[in-house]
Amino acid sequence: MTELTTESLISYKNRNLLKIRTSIKYYYHKNLEIMMNMCSNKWIHLGCLALVMLLVLPGSSLSKEVIINTMIDFDSPATPTPDQVTQAFNSMVGLTNAIDPKGLNATIFASSDVVTSQKLYVTIFGQKTNHELALNGNTNDEKLSSMPYSKQLELLTTAQKNINSAHVCGGKVVSIRGFRPQSFDQNNDTLKVLDGLGFLYDAGFVVGTLYMPGHKNDTWPYPIMGYNLYAVPVSSYNSSGVRVNLSDRYAKDMLGFSGSKWYDTLTAKFDEAAISGDPMVVIFSNQVSGSGDYLDAYKKFVNYATSKNAKFVTTTELVNITEAKNATGKLPALSSVKPSVCPTCGQKNESKGNLAIGVTITHQGNCTDCNKSSTKTAATS
Repeated sequence: MTELTTESLISYKNRNLLKIRTSIKYYYHKNLEIMMNMCSNKWIHLGCLALVMLLVLPGSSLSKEVIINTMIDFDSPATPTPDQVTQAFNSMVGLTNAIDPKGLNATIFASSDVVTSQKLYVTIFGQKTNHELALNGNTNDEKLSSMPYSKQLELLTTAQKNINSAHVCGGKVVSIRGFRPQSFDQNNDTLKVLDGLGFLYDAGFVVGTLYMPGHKNDTWPYPIMGYNLYAVPVSSYNSSGVRVNLSDRYAKDMLGFSGSKWYDTLTAKFDEAAISGDPMVVIFSNQVSGSGDYLDAYKKFVNYATSKNAKFVTTTELVNITEAKNATGKLPALSSVKPSVCPTCGQKNESKGNLAIGVTITHQGNCTDCNKSSTKTAATS
């Protein structure tokens, strides 16, 4: 990724960022000149320089805490072979192991087909208290916009029931309220179906590319007029005049980015968000970022963001933050944002049932639709 230049900052937003950076640079040199004139002693001189740098350089109070919503797609063929199942699971482990030890929140998206073929593994990832589980359509590459309302209602009703069953008896039971369509393909009938099924949000939007009327440049979730539903736009970034959707699959398959260029794009967007105060919503597929140079880029980005004290949230938490922000006119204290938790855990006759990769899942009592195998082990090899 090349450095931002006047030529590359062609959008109105990025032109403003350039003005801000220019102002900061001017402010830095102006104050440095004034304070250096006041500081004749060598040690005072160094102290003054340190003070000015603290006040005006990136990472100071002028930079905002960046909110990151990491969307991890659990992708796999509809009818995978045993080797494909193992590969999908291991790639998901690679992605989640970069965030789970750090206690970072993320949203796991899975299609109904993946739940059907790999319910145990979807359950394992959905049970983690720092993970939110969400629905990524019914099957790979489906085109909801080509279907009538009745067909969409049938498919998504079945898919919702299927993913809601991905839990262990005695474990975390949370109604799935998040959705993103395959390949961002949907229409107004989709919104009507999601609203009727009680979904909270639809993440099938991209800043500047796919949006509801009047919301082209909205970076935060926004209510969809006429529906009890939030639109959650995936972030985008202007790179030398090219708008990059912050999806690893888009970057690799559509733009041919290497892992290092994808990493440069992520960090450049992060630095932009630190100035603008916008959230950063990014999609990582296990089939792209689960191995190779894209996995390296993903891990490096997580480390970069955590070193800058970024706040990782689930998509539902991002919507909740937006609601609080809209009600008060300011962001709530991000330290109060908690991981998604089991609403019934700790109550009478209910165990917490937390799961970790590589543990044994044991049946715990009667259950009508959850995983019923008496004992199953998730191997990490």
